[in-house]
Amino acid sequence: MQTTQIRQKLHQYIDNSDEKLLKLMFALANEYNEDDDFEYEFTADDIREFDDRREKRLSGETKTYSWPEAKDIITGKKSI
Repeated sequence: MQTTQIRQKLHQYIDNSDEKLLKLMFALANEYNEDDDFEYEFTADDIREFDDRREKRLSGETKTYSWPEAKDIITGKKSI
């Protein structure tokens, strides 16, 4: 479907929609158009913690788990 056809179809939906669909489409369009400039800044403590965890993982001091292992631990099918 081409952009012009999509635009026409959306206009039809809007023209014939109930309040619930209008609110949903408005919320979607509003969220899409919001500024997305937010960038999280990690603190020096955060970075030290990441580095510490990385060192422990690389040295073998802490164990890593595959997704199936982690899922089994979380659901109680396997203990640590």
